[in-house]
Amino acid sequence: MIRFQRIIQAISFGAFIFLLLWAAYPKTSEAPLNFFLKLDPIIAVTTLIVSRELQYGFLIALVVILSGLVVGRAFCGYVCPMGTTIDLLQRVIYPKSTLKNPRSGYDIHPNLRRTKFYMLILVTCAATAGLSLAFLVAPMSLITRFYGLVVHPIILSMSDLGLELASHLYGHFPELAYVQISRRIFATNFWVAGFMILISALAIKGPRFWCSYLCPAGAMIALFSKRPVFRRMVGSSCTSCGKCVRNCSTTAIRENPQETVHSECLLCRKCQTICPETAISFNPLRRTEASTCPTTDLTRRGMLLSALSGLGTAALVKTGWNQPRLTGQERAVTPADLIRPPGAIPEPEFLRLCVRCGLCMKACATNTLQPIWFKAGFEGLFSPALVPRLAACATNCSICGSVCPTSAIRELPLDEKLQVKIGTAWIDRQSCLVWNQDKKCLVCDEVCPYNAITFQPAEGRRNAVPFVHANRCTGCGWCENKCPVEGWAAIRIAVVGEVRLASGSYIEKAKEYGFQFRIIDKTSDRVAPDTIDSSEIAEGIENHGQDATSKKPKLPSGITFE
Repeated sequence: MIRFQRIIQAISFGAFIFLLLWAAYPKTSEAPLNFFLKLDPIIAVTTLIVSRELQYGFLIALVVILSGLVVGRAFCGYVCPMGTTIDLLQRVIYPKSTLKNPRSGYDIHPNLRRTKFYMLILVTCAATAGLSLAFLVAPMSLITRFYGLVVHPIILSMSDLGLELASHLYGHFPELAYVQISRRIFATNFWVAGFMILISALAIKGPRFWCSYLCPAGAMIALFSKRPVFRRMVGSSCTSCGKCVRNCSTTAIRENPQETVHSECLLCRKCQTICPETAISFNPLRRTEASTCPTTDLTRRGMLLSALSGLGTAALVKTGWNQPRLTGQERAVTPADLIRPPGAIPEPEFLRLCVRCGLCMKACATNTLQPIWFKAGFEGLFSPALVPRLAACATNCSICGSVCPTSAIRELPLDEKLQVKIGTAWIDRQSCLVWNQDKKCLVCDEVCPYNAITFQPAEGRRNAVPFVHANRCTGCGWCENKCPVEGWAAIRIAVVGEVRLASGSYIEKAKEYGFQFRIIDKTSDRVAPDTIDSSEIAEGIENHGQDATSKKPKLPSGITFE
């Protein structure tokens, strides 16, 4: 029986990893790359509450919740990649013998078991007040962030290092020296890795500690799993040896082995496998059980404190001085270099909907999208932002909106994406080699794919100096990324002039504002590392509303992605 669970876990986990790896540029199919994120009950419920509208893509999460009526918490035991990862890590961290507690059972930590239900109340009340905490507690968000921002970059780095060593050790394969794997780097990866290690380390207090005591998604399914159709049954041949009690991964069996808390049972069927009397079975309900089916009793004090904690947290966050303001109110005091991905909806709505899963950052073609710390306050923790000094935004890529599960980043066709203004370049004349030292430098102009920078004569200087045309600049960041000045670039992207729409056409808005965003064709000399066929895009913009992306633009030579 355990083997059957492992097979289903392997298939589900393999599908999760496959979709995660597939979330990369270029997008080659319409596969649901964010499928597992849409399965998460916490992401679905918090998104529904904070957005005040129904997103039909999350209806599949309703199926997961209601599955508790039939198979209890089987989703946690068979499908959830978080649970599978915990099983794998705790086997690595601890010997098998240390995960068995002779004093195990449901009654050992009754108060601690209520924590996940209190967490569910806290998160729900915070969402009601407009603050989404899904990024801290939703299992799919946590596990996607872990594999996308921690495990995937490590594997890429080790693979590239392995190829490099192989090219030196095996001289008769010189072609290996030309094989290159693009490496990835991400901020906050130590924290993300540390959090997963902590969750796995808690297995010393009991296997699947996160699932049993902390996971609010599991708590939501448990509310519908008190008396599932398929449940654990104990026959009269049971001798109360306690072997099943000691080996239950979620301590769902009480000290009396005939009593099961079905809302905690993952249907792993391990107890059935190890029972020496074969007294345990898992079958559809056919008769009323003789034993009781206890449930977790929540105290009114605990529920009230959880609700007040959620509302209080939202109140504290929403009254922070650096929080985004609603339309019509004064703007927040936010950093000028907080550049959001193209297609990101207005900041207040963006922070409410973004679940910080990291999928947009993992899929980003150039690795410019990075999770931030407290640059946008607590509410912006782990949210994506462009770091142009690290890498620029690829003009021929719009995959970040394609993989976003909550539409915090809109899915835009390429012709729309090219008309999104995420910021404006500005020149620090004290750092610029031309302005400050009167040296000849044309890098920013040469790499700008929109011809937004021109060099003009200036009084008292031998060389022409650069100027930025704001109505041509989208804030893509190629100029900042390639600026030869060490440290802070002499030309940087600021949030000034950004345009973020929750709905509507960016092409029409660009025409309204008088923007002149036109990709220039530099494919002949490859000076700009990310330019594409301008005639195709221009035709798509002129014929707005038609299919302007039927032909996939190709990356120029010299740019490699995994």
